[in-house]
Amino acid sequence: MRKYYQRRLPENPMKDYYYIQRLTGDAETLLVEYGFIDNQADARKLQNNIEDYVEGALKAIVEYAGYEYKEPSSGDDNGDYYTVKRGDSLWSIANKYNTTVAELVETNNLGSNTLQIGQVLRIPRKSTTPNENTTIYVVKRGDSLWKIANDYGATVDVLKELNNLTTNGLQIGQQLLVPAQASNTPANEIVYTVKKGDSLWTIAQKYNTTISALKTRNNLTSNVLSIGQQLIIPSSTQTPSNDFNNTPPAEKTYVVQRGDSLWLIASKNNTTVDELKRLNNLTSNVLQIGQILRIQ
Repeated sequence: MRKYYQRRLPENPMKDYYYIQRLTGDAETLLVEYGFIDNQADARKLQNNIEDYVEGALKAIVEYAGYEYKEPSSGDDNGDYYTVKRGDSLWSIANKYNTTVAELVETNNLGSNTLQIGQVLRIPRKSTTPNENTTIYVVKRGDSLWKIANDYGATVDVLKELNNLTTNGLQIGQQLLVPAQASNTPANEIVYTVKKGDSLWTIAQKYNTTISALKTRNNLTSNVLSIGQQLIIPSSTQTPSNDFNNTPPAEKTYVVQRGDSLWLIASKNNTTVDELKRLNNLTSNVLQIGQILRIQ
């Protein structure tokens, strides 16, 4: 026995959908037609939403046959779900959930990297909580994997493995898992967070140590610091100097030469442009030959 049905689409009364019911003993064969595909956009829509179409057809058929339809369980062992928002990309979603673009594409049977607002993606089942031995670092302008690895006592390969990275490219605002600073810091050492105006020289003076000792302990290859950067203070010199706190160091000056700039002078004297401007009450970076600057 064979039956042919034609129904109106609920979301569009101007369109029909068809399904054929074929009775073969205890089993029934069903063929459902929603329409036809004549462009790539429709093909992607079908591929990305195939489960919704299947569930819709199943629900209609079950109810038509007189059976009670039960919604699928929300507890899916294959992963969680994420609804695409404006500005999202597969890359940003993958980073947010500690997975990769390739895994998202495979899990959701995506034909391209193009997403639509409101699209629902299945997130591969994976721990989204950072390991207790890691912390989150937000990429800033000027960062590189090499610089971040040095700041946190790691290697580029370790960072790439932690974050499932296949290239060294980074984007400002990108979140990276990095080794927790405490895991690299012995109990008898302390961590200092760089503040505006800090330099290796001022920090070294404050903690009775040397610039060389700070650079060696923190695997630094230059004197440049970033606000918020964490430095490990060598254990033998971790107590702030009372002399530094109470007695200012002897004043050191510099006479501006042709070709000088604040950046160049700061680099030569292990300080920062901001520190030079603060010491000399400068409101711009313009210098004049023969101008005398306070260095400390």
